[in-house]
Amino acid sequence: MNKIWKLTGRIWLPGFVIGLVLSCTSVRFVEDLSAYQTQIKTLTTRIKTDSTDTPAWRDLGVIYFQARQYAPADSCLQRAFAQNTQDPKTIFYLGMAREFQGKIPQALPLYERYKEVARLSPYRRLMAGRYQQLTLDLTRQDIRALLQQEQQLSEDRMSPQVVAVFPLRYLGEDQKFAPLGKGLSEMLITDLGKVSQLKLLERIRLQTLLDEMALAKSDFFDQSTAPRFGKLLGAGRIIAGTYNVTGKDQLQTDLLSWDVINRNFPAAATESAVLQNIFRLEKALVFNVIAGLGVELTPEEREKIQFIPTQNLQAFLAYSRGLEKEDAGDFKAAAGFYQQALKLDPNFGAAVTKAEVAEGLSAAGGSKESATVVAQTVDPPTPTDASTSASDLVTDRLQNLGVSVGSNFVPGEDTRKPTEEANKAYGDLPKPPAPPPRP
Repeated sequence: MNKIWKLTGRIWLPGFVIGLVLSCTSVRFVEDLSAYQTQIKTLTTRIKTDSTDTPAWRDLGVIYFQARQYAPADSCLQRAFAQNTQDPKTIFYLGMAREFQGKIPQALPLYERYKEVARLSPYRRLMAGRYQQLTLDLTRQDIRALLQQEQQLSEDRMSPQVVAVFPLRYLGEDQKFAPLGKGLSEMLITDLGKVSQLKLLERIRLQTLLDEMALAKSDFFDQSTAPRFGKLLGAGRIIAGTYNVTGKDQLQTDLLSWDVINRNFPAAATESAVLQNIFRLEKALVFNVIAGLGVELTPEEREKIQFIPTQNLQAFLAYSRGLEKEDAGDFKAAAGFYQQALKLDPNFGAAVTKAEVAEGLSAAGGSKESATVVAQTVDPPTPTDASTSASDLVTDRLQNLGVSVGSNFVPGEDTRKPTEEANKAYGDLPKPPAPPPRP
């Protein structure tokens, strides 16, 4: 006879199932769990009948998660994940269960699997949001630790292969071109990152450092501060500079490429072109930097660098504004600008990637608690306890639907015509045809 464990909420579960799921002799649940008695009994029976019932393990884990029982949720979801590593709902909730237990290193690789999830799945956006948020949090923690230990850091940590690209500083007056510095810097990072001999620091890491140091654009970088940034970032090469757009739409850039290990600070290399040719100018900057580094490109690397992501200047401007908003933490606005870039150029691949990241952060970024609230709107377990009547469930669902519709409804002038006016305008509807005669 199986040993039986009694849980709060007056639920009796088979002992061998509890052993598999909870790995403990007893667990105390919060009162909310009592709302799911029927599901828990049903799911437990299914697992007892077939221990390979993956959806049952997953759904049981989600219920425990909703009840804030993260350890048993982890156990159930881990069992479901072991049997099906492709189910996005399982992956997301397993990541969330581990995140709530403080197991961030175990949650991060789960969320990173969002890239393998179908784009139409709502869990892809949720996973992307949590992955980016945890990455931001870990980067911020790392940068703060480096700043606290700055006096103990050695210059030996700087590598000649590591390159840090700072945002280009705008010198003009027309502010509509101010975001271009973000876009140009991002393109430089992307193109230089295609060189196998170089390691490019992610823009997020550099931006986090600038934010933590609370430096203004006008004073964060010169020959005296370059070694400090190199030591903090572990970068042996720092790239920065300025740009301007004149009244004749002429773009001029002055790019610095400094070897901070050897204290080699050559003068800026100047490039200019018509603004419409900004992408060709950026390629010239990249190849000049590579030549200065003494790196020999392979034919494949050269071909990859020559790829131009978009020919649409307005799309690139919108993309650059998105980067600006993203760095400011306004992910909703950033997503809007990335979507605007895609409308102008549907083939702008970088905008597709950035839009997904910004939308994910907008939806599921921030605290893990707020992400839980968002996740509950996707596919929540519906309580079916006997104490909850069917009419109550219908009422709850109608109320939720009303909230959903109301949040997207913008009232305007009512242009609908009363029935009598409609009849006058369009006439009476024809009578339906008579049924065919019987043979």
